[in-house]
Amino acid sequence: MKKSILSLAVLSAVSAPSFAESTVTESSIPDLETVVVVSSRQGEPLRQVATSVTVLDEEQLKERGLVSLADVLRSVPSVSVTNTGGMGKTTSLRVRGESGFRTLVQIDGIDISDPTGLQAGAHIEHIMSSNLQRVELLRGPQGMLYGADAGGVLDISTRREGEGQRFELSAEGGSFDTERYNASASGANETLDYFVSAAVAETDGFNTSSYDTELKDDDGYDNETLHGRVGWNISEQWRLEAVARDTDASGEYDRCGWFVLHDDCNFEFSQESARVSLAHKGEDSQQELAYTRSELQRTYIDEGVTSYEAEGDIEKLNLMGSHGFSREHGVVYGVEHREDTSGDLDRDQWAVYSEYQGSYADKAYITLGLRHDNNSDFGSYNSFRASSAYLFEGVANGTVKIKSSYGTGFRAPSLYEVNHNATAFDWLTFTPLELPSLKPEESQGLDLGVEYFNEDALYLEFVLFDQVIENEIGWNGDAFGYLQSSGTSKSRGVELVAETQVTDTLLLSANYTYTDAEEADDSPRARSPKHLANLGFTYKPTSDLSLVMNLRSSADVVDSDGTSLDDYQVLDASVRYQLNNSTTVFVRGENLTDEDYVEVTGYNTAGLAGYAGVEFSF
Repeated sequence: MKKSILSLAVLSAVSAPSFAESTVTESSIPDLETVVVVSSRQGEPLRQVATSVTVLDEEQLKERGLVSLADVLRSVPSVSVTNTGGMGKTTSLRVRGESGFRTLVQIDGIDISDPTGLQAGAHIEHIMSSNLQRVELLRGPQGMLYGADAGGVLDISTRREGEGQRFELSAEGGSFDTERYNASASGANETLDYFVSAAVAETDGFNTSSYDTELKDDDGYDNETLHGRVGWNISEQWRLEAVARDTDASGEYDRCGWFVLHDDCNFEFSQESARVSLAHKGEDSQQELAYTRSELQRTYIDEGVTSYEAEGDIEKLNLMGSHGFSREHGVVYGVEHREDTSGDLDRDQWAVYSEYQGSYADKAYITLGLRHDNNSDFGSYNSFRASSAYLFEGVANGTVKIKSSYGTGFRAPSLYEVNHNATAFDWLTFTPLELPSLKPEESQGLDLGVEYFNEDALYLEFVLFDQVIENEIGWNGDAFGYLQSSGTSKSRGVELVAETQVTDTLLLSANYTYTDAEEADDSPRARSPKHLANLGFTYKPTSDLSLVMNLRSSADVVDSDGTSLDDYQVLDASVRYQLNNSTTVFVRGENLTDEDYVEVTGYNTAGLAGYAGVEFSF
């Protein structure tokens, strides 16, 4: 039935009526006036931003076309992604060689971390790329305003209309019996604005594990995501907004079981999130009071029998504001209360933070921020961030920006880590294990960089980064518990980024990241490539046609058991063609060279795959 729906959608594309005029989009090359939100939790032009930020807009997300947001982010500087066997399987998004749980992920202001998880990170594998308008990634531990444990911030925004209404329908099908459907509506006038969407992605997948030599079955995945947002401009000064999001996912995987491993494994995942905010905007200041709640449930089934269940929630109450003392000087401030619950375990944390932001002669920009956290389990900690940027105009027909930033932070052990060490016992003697009490990790991060802006024609970026973590918590199989390192783990490296508009129709982009990530014992950090590179181009011979290709490369990686993984290169491409003002058809090829590669030992990756679909917008 679903395949017939997809076929009907594709066949009807050529006869769909026109509802809107086509427009030529602006260049995606960053410029000095590109507005960035993630660095300081408020919009500011890139000329003032001293941190390292990557931005993807709606057009770029659609042109790349990949189903999973994690796959889209593979082409971003310093980002490496490891996946355990296809869509929906456990995925880790590492920024600058750090573990995936250190990157905070939020959607329309909602923190979607998992309080029941081993290290309480977000499940990036369940975020699809549909219905997203903007993705901003703050690279490195400079997210003081979001939390002292934010080693990076992935800020995701859904679609917002300036005025009028917009409706979208799309359908896609392809390899591994994959199907994707999407419907969304958005609109705005002076008083009200809204956005609602429903997205479905499902696939039969492929055999997840290379160790599955008996069943050798495909391991599928289903994802249904509903998202809604409504805003009411009560007056010119006051705004009320509500957001709700519901993700339900299920799938199959291999290698489950405690003592004997099986390959007949299933999981179910559910996350319901909501946010309500009231904002006030004055002549020189603005404030927002927001309440968010995210509830999550996970169930794992081993050969038809439930083997593990977890449920928890995160509640946040946040008062954030900003005040401009003058055009050049201002401050951002906030008070936050957070409560994490995992089963019978709970923890709350209060925080207060403030950051000065200064502009001098429209060329020099400085920020100085301080944060104080009080954790109910681990007491009080202070963290801070300082950054500076300076512009040199008229350099090679462009502008050079020199930037630097330094930040500190701490991460309290997760509820799971603390509880495991307190309750673990010897399975043979049934006596308690003598595991140490854990204390918070402490971190520092330094960025030094140079950026070059030449209007919409050329963008260059060079960044040196140095990040260290003290008292890092890690699993120790011999002790069967979590232990802390006695030294410091390090992640140091270089980022090179280039984007250039070669002609009116051809955009070239490239980035390279060298990362030297080491544990406290000087051993290489597992699954963190030393060399990451992307080379891509976007070709638009007309306003109706676009071709995007990207070649990504990963080299010099070791797995958790110390074995070296082979270097690899993967080539992806997508084509979009606008048939008329309301209808676009697209095709996409992934791993076009059918590269046989491994990201995690024992888990398979997809070979050559193709997809096609249609999108209606009116």
